[in-house]
Amino acid sequence: MNRSIEREDLIAAITACVSGLEWLEAAWLGGADATGRIDVRSDLDLVCLVHDDRVEDTFDSLESLFASLGGIRHRYRVPEPTRHGNAQAYYLLVGASDDLSIDLVVLRASVKDRLLEFERHGEPLVLFDRGVGIRSVPLDREAHDDRLRARYEEIVDAAPILIPLISKAIDRGFVAEAVHAYQNFLLRPLVDLLRMEHCPDRFDFGFRYLDRDMPASERLLVERLSITGDLESIDGLRREALAVFERQRVRVGDMLNDAR
Repeated sequence: MNRSIEREDLIAAITACVSGLEWLEAAWLGGADATGRIDVRSDLDLVCLVHDDRVEDTFDSLESLFASLGGIRHRYRVPEPTRHGNAQAYYLLVGASDDLSIDLVVLRASVKDRLLEFERHGEPLVLFDRGVGIRSVPLDREAHDDRLRARYEEIVDAAPILIPLISKAIDRGFVAEAVHAYQNFLLRPLVDLLRMEHCPDRFDFGFRYLDRDMPASERLLVERLSITGDLESIDGLRREALAVFERQRVRVGDMLNDAR
């Protein structure tokens, strides 16, 4: 029988491993460990900062550790370039639950954005630090606001083209296409607009953390708008979501204009 791997034991083993890698500058945990929201279903979000030419050696060393703990039962290396520009892989270990997956991001030491903005990622749980002084940093407000404005303009510019595709699919009787269009072309942009008002620091986090980032009334609205059914129900949700979308488009637009 495979032995069970507990979360704290896995963290201790990883810490011992990374502290022995001469090319590793620092390692820390983000996610639930950084935001203080650990529960029985929390995974590990592991970040390693390494010499630029030792990225693959870092993956090899940690995979050797995982093998020694009982083996890797599944590995997914994210195709590059990744959305954040850093090498990334996910692991499920033999003897560990599906919840205790490992999300490993390996950062080159020359990378400036180390995913440490407190407002977005919390306070990192440092496992090892070779004098780098890893800690959270304040959000670059100007650069972040530029990204938020760019996303707002993208949403507004795309809406007249993309939102009508929902009605087109409904009229043609294509349920799957209608659901896809509704969720991607109306509901997700609406969530981004709601986040821009209620949690601008994480405006691009999509449907994650709605319980902490939105008022309960707005979260419940999004949850209700997310439950689709037949074509008639999709059309009803489309109408309601579109009204909220227009409200938020104006509200966020006014907010951005006032901030200039």
